[in-house]
Amino acid sequence: MARLLFPSSLIFLIILCVTTLTKLATSQSPLVSNFCHNRPIQDPNFCLKILESDHHSKAAKSGHDLKRLTIDLGSNYAKAVTKKCLSLLQSEKDPNIKAALSACASAYDLLNLDFGSIRAAFQSGRYIGQQGADARLAVSKCNIAFNEKKLACPLADDNNNLLNFIQIILANVM
Repeated sequence: MARLLFPSSLIFLIILCVTTLTKLATSQSPLVSNFCHNRPIQDPNFCLKILESDHHSKAAKSGHDLKRLTIDLGSNYAKAVTKKCLSLLQSEKDPNIKAALSACASAYDLLNLDFGSIRAAFQSGRYIGQQGADARLAVSKCNIAFNEKKLACPLADDNNNLLNFIQIILANVM
């Protein structure tokens, strides 16, 4: 009789653990949910995805903490995209693509400076509208470089994500 109970008890415990872990993994903190949904954010799912995937969001106590975290995440993402662009630039042979990637690299250098300006303005409590507009322009310059040459941009998804970061920052910090 004990042998029959043990496997069924074990199965029950496994199902209970999996169910509990699934609920914990998919639950959103009300703070993050409000941050992403109660503002004019164009892609709240992107906002939720980036914040819920970062362990620092779980420690956030206020919208101010989430604003700072979003700026940090956007800045880190911009740095990663810059590295990706430079890597593509080094390995590219086509002169047209190479020229467009070079324009992107220059634009991303400006973007990284813009994120520094956004962070400084946020920390000092100043308005960041101009820095945000400059950041959007930097990303757009990369897209334009490829569009002018009628080339597919290998950084298009990254540029869309960068624009999403900038939009979230502007919606929550202005």
